[in-house]
Amino acid sequence: MRVIKVLFLLAFFFFCMLFFVQNTAILETPLLLKIGAFGFHAETPAVPFYVVLLLAFVAGGLFCTLYFLAEKVRLATSVRSLQNKVNAMEKQLAQKRTVASPIVAPSYAAASSVATPPAAEVVAGADKKSEA
Repeated sequence: MRVIKVLFLLAFFFFCMLFFVQNTAILETPLLLKIGAFGFHAETPAVPFYVVLLLAFVAGGLFCTLYFLAEKVRLATSVRSLQNKVNAMEKQLAQKRTVASPIVAPSYAAASSVATPPAAEVVAGADKKSEA
């Protein structure tokens, strides 16, 4: 799986570099960003378009990382909570088993005095019944 990830990242890097090399004229054009709302006006200095593109890519990666980190923390707390519930239920089950078990151990002396036929006789008896 690691090899596949490395190959995927290499291919991604290759295509990104190919994109930048083939589009240098367009990507180097200066870009001026403006915003104006409610009497507030702001303007950036002219920067090459590739800088804006790279910053947008990095910002997207950071936002995705923060989202998945928050999701991982949420799932970890959920798993911890459910594990605590399982442990509590197992403890309850163990307590109920000790309460339900008899205090006096059963005596098997009477059962051992009963004669049991050997296994060969039981199998032979079953064969005779199936033939009938």
